[in-house]
Amino acid sequence: MEYIEPIRIIILGLLGFYALIWAIPASIAGIVLSLGDVKRIIWIDKQLAKNADLLHANYQNTLPYSIISRLINYCLTYPFIRHRSTTSSLKFKVLMWANTLGFWCWFVVAIYAVIYRLL
Repeated sequence: MEYIEPIRIIILGLLGFYALIWAIPASIAGIVLSLGDVKRIIWIDKQLAKNADLLHANYQNTLPYSIISRLINYCLTYPFIRHRSTTSSLKFKVLMWANTLGFWCWFVVAIYAVIYRLL
């Protein structure tokens, strides 16, 4: 059991490090996406949404808070909805996986910290 503690610390350290390093460029990309041209989120919606036409029937969905919340939802659920994507763009797939790992690293580290404090 003595060897498990250093492995746990290394794994959590790597997850935390990736989450911190990922947070700065992801924040900038999220700001650019939500405040920038609406065509970017429309393209992402066409790739990952179940019904993109219904989603864009309401102009409320083009407001910045709606755009960034959809991006976060896509990133969190990307492993489960990636089959909807019609593009073969490697750049899109790599960025979505990087964002997915970044968001999930924050969740894993936060949940582990709470569990560790409670025990």
